[in-house]
Amino acid sequence: MLATYLGIAIIVTVLVLIYIYSELTFNIGLVIYVVSAISVIAGGTLTAFNSGKTLTAVLFFMGALAIFVIFGLKWFSPGSVFAKTPVSWPPTINTCPDYLVHYVRTKDGKPENTCIDLIGISKKGNGGLNIFPKDALNGISLPPSNDSYYFSLKTDSSDSIDKNKQLCTRAIAAGLTWEGITNGESCVIDNSVGPDGTVIPAGCPKSS
Repeated sequence: MLATYLGIAIIVTVLVLIYIYSELTFNIGLVIYVVSAISVIAGGTLTAFNSGKTLTAVLFFMGALAIFVIFGLKWFSPGSVFAKTPVSWPPTINTCPDYLVHYVRTKDGKPENTCIDLIGISKKGNGGLNIFPKDALNGISLPPSNDSYYFSLKTDSSDSIDKNKQLCTRAIAAGLTWEGITNGESCVIDNSVGPDGTVIPAGCPKSS
């Protein structure tokens, strides 16, 4: 009979898990809770039963099962504190790749949003950026006209996915990382808000 009780406990717990899981994405806290519940119910019931306290074992089994089910539904059901789906990271993407500084460049008489490298973070050959001269940044000298000093934020598409692909490919070519866009080797797939305020639902292929 004890085995029957334990079997029922496991079945009920698993059914509750399936119900909650069907409403949510994967939740490691819920998994730990269910495993702990099964361990406590089975362990406590067996301990009491092996001590010759059959009635105590039955009462413990019923009480513990009820408590774990009630609190499981309270804590992990849709809309509860522990059931909230984590937000994408980062929630917003920086205007520029990591460690670069936003700079509005004047090119062909028109302003252009770019990013500049002040510390030599860009490492790759032909696609890499030159270190932007501090005198030009401070207005002491004219800014360089060569494109190799500027990481352009301009893209030829209004689609957020295509924008992300172009910026990612450009950052990889320059040997840069950009949290939420690329780790420097491949693009990141997420649902973050992009540099221009648009939602970016997908990344781009790995670099070759």
